[in-house]
Amino acid sequence: MEEEKTSKQSGVGVGALVTAIIAFLIAVIPCLGLIAIIPAVIAIVLAIVGLSRPNNNQGMLVGGLVVGIIALMISVSQIFVIGKIANKSGDWSTDIEKVIRDVTDDLEKEFGDNNVTIRIDKDDETVEIKASARKGDLQDRLEELEGKVDSLNEGTEKDTTQGEW
Repeated sequence: MEEEKTSKQSGVGVGALVTAIIAFLIAVIPCLGLIAIIPAVIAIVLAIVGLSRPNNNQGMLVGGLVVGIIALMISVSQIFVIGKIANKSGDWSTDIEKVIRDVTDDLEKEFGDNNVTIRIDKDDETVEIKASARKGDLQDRLEELEGKVDSLNEGTEKDTTQGEW
């Protein structure tokens, strides 16, 4: 009877230790460590339950408890780190937007109404960006694309104004 009791009780110790090790392995993976809270809490609960019973394998239970607490601390610390990163990330988008505006203003001052072409070659791939600083041309093109200026009707009106009287 005693052998069955010690094997059942050592099962709680093995379960706590294995669950704690799994929690620790998940906790050290960045961003995925948040999920490790669940197995860490399970390992801690198993270890506490096992330690509250008499005649248990104390070594595995204490090991499971310690590793589970460490995994839980690592997971919780990742929450704070990700929170700090999220708070600081709001400034990145405005900084990038400011840089783009500055570059656009500098290009407009430097080149005036000229066309600007940026070409990037890498191996067999080529990216080419063409821009025009002429605001009037851009406004006309935008109106044409939006359909405010009907290029087909424009041409027919000119032909009919010459008339056949």
